[in-house]
Amino acid sequence: MRKLLNNITMALGVLLLVSCGDLLDVNTDPSRVSAGEATLPTLLPSAQRFTANTLYGAAQYGAQYPQYLTGQAIGQFTPYGFDQLWQPFYSDAFPTLQDIITRAEAVGAFNYSGIAKTLLALNLMTVADVYGDAPYSQANQGTDNLYPCYDKMEDLYQTHIIALLEEALSDLAQPLPSLPSLRTVQNDLIYGGDLAKWTKAAHAIRARYFLHLSEKQPGALATAAQEASLAFSSNADDLQLLHEQQNPNPWFGFIGNATNKPMQPSSYVVDLMSGRGGRFQGAADPRLPIYMTRSGTNPTYVGLTPGRLVGDQPTANVNLTTASWHTRDVAPIQLITYAETQFILAEALFNTNRAESYLAYRRGIEASMRKVGVAEADITAYVDNPAVGLSPATLTLADILLQKYIALFLQIETWTDMRRYQYDPSVYVGLEKPVINQLPGNPWVQRSNLADEEPGVNTCVPSGVTQTSPLWLFQ
Repeated sequence: MRKLLNNITMALGVLLLVSCGDLLDVNTDPSRVSAGEATLPTLLPSAQRFTANTLYGAAQYGAQYPQYLTGQAIGQFTPYGFDQLWQPFYSDAFPTLQDIITRAEAVGAFNYSGIAKTLLALNLMTVADVYGDAPYSQANQGTDNLYPCYDKMEDLYQTHIIALLEEALSDLAQPLPSLPSLRTVQNDLIYGGDLAKWTKAAHAIRARYFLHLSEKQPGALATAAQEASLAFSSNADDLQLLHEQQNPNPWFGFIGNATNKPMQPSSYVVDLMSGRGGRFQGAADPRLPIYMTRSGTNPTYVGLTPGRLVGDQPTANVNLTTASWHTRDVAPIQLITYAETQFILAEALFNTNRAESYLAYRRGIEASMRKVGVAEADITAYVDNPAVGLSPATLTLADILLQKYIALFLQIETWTDMRRYQYDPSVYVGLEKPVINQLPGNPWVQRSNLADEEPGVNTCVPSGVTQTSPLWLFQ
C-alpha cells in the first residue's frame, strides 16, 4: 500500500496515461499534465477505463474460483492476492474517481460527481467482495498517511458503499451546473453523457448491493427487487466499456490471442452449457460455440477438469480465442448488465412472487442470448426446452443461479454468488472442488489472500488472514 500511495501522490501523470521517467520528479517533468491542465472532461474517460481494468483485473485469474476457467495453480487454491485488482483500483481508479468528485463538487458539477460516485461504489464493492477488509477511509491520502489501516468489510458495506450510491443518485438528480462548459458531460465513453442511463446504472448497482446484503439482512431482498425494477430496461442500457481494434479488450491479448493458453474453459461450465451436467440435461446451449472455440475432430466440447493444469488433459478441446465473443478485440468489458438485473429480480422475488420471478428468469436468459448474437429461433427453442423453460411452479433457485452463472461468463460477480450460497450443491448442481486442492482440509476458497505487496510495506495490515474463513458478508 505504501508503494501505491506514493504513486497516488503523483496521480495526475498516471491518471492521464502520460509516459514519464522518474515518478519523483513530478514538479519538474515537462511531459506531465499539471493539476491546472487536468479537467473533468479529461479525467472521466481515464476513470472509466481504470474501472474496466479493475473489474477485468478481478476476473483475470479470479475467474478460476467460480470455475469459468482453470489450468493454473490458482485453480488448485494456492495462495493468491488478486494483485491485478489491487493495483488498478488503488493506483488508478480510486484516485482518479476521487479527484473527479472533489473537483466536481467544488464547481457544482454534480452530473460529473454522480457518475464518479456510481463507478467508485462499484469498484469499492468489488474490492470488498474479494478482500473483505480493505483500506478506504484512510487511503488515498498520499504522504499524509503512508500506512492506511483497513476498514472492516461491515463498515465498507454499511457505511461507505451505500453512502456513495445514495449520493450518486442525489447528485444525478441535481440541476445542471451553471458553467456552460460543464452542463453536458463530455468524453463519456459509456453513455455519452446520458444522465438518465447513469441513474439506471446506479439503481442496477444498488440492486446488486442489496442482493449481496440479503444473507445478513433478509429484508434487503425486497429492496433489491425494487432497485432492479428501476434499473435497466434492455441490453441497450448495459453499463459496459466498449473496445476497438486500436485499443482492444484486455482479454483479447491475455487469453484470446495467446499462443500458449494460460487457462482453458473448465469442464463445469462446458458440461453445463452442453446439457451434459447439472440442471439442464439435454438442453444444448446455443451460446456455447459463441463463448468458446472447439478444436480437433471430436464433436463433443470437452473442458479442462478444475484443478488440472493446462497440458495435463489432452482430451480437453476448448479454448477462448480471437473468435470467442468475450475475448474478441472489440468485446466490451461488462460492468453490470440488464441480464444480471433480471436474474437479481428473479432471485429476489423467488419466495414472494413466483410468477414474476419466472418471467424475470426468462428475460435474463433471452437478454444474455440476444447480447451475444444468438438467433431468435434458437433463443425460442432453448427457453422452451422443458429442462430450461420450466414453469413458475417448477422453477428453482438452482435454475436462476445457474442461468445467471452462464450469462455472467468470466465476471467475478459469480464468485460472490457462489459464496453467498457457500457453494451449495443443491444450487450449483454438479459443482465439485478442484481435483487438487492445496488448502489444508480440502475446503472451498472463501476470499483473497492479502495483496502481495502489502506485508512488509504497510504496517497496518490485518493479521491472521487466510483464504479459508468466510467473509463477514457470507457468514
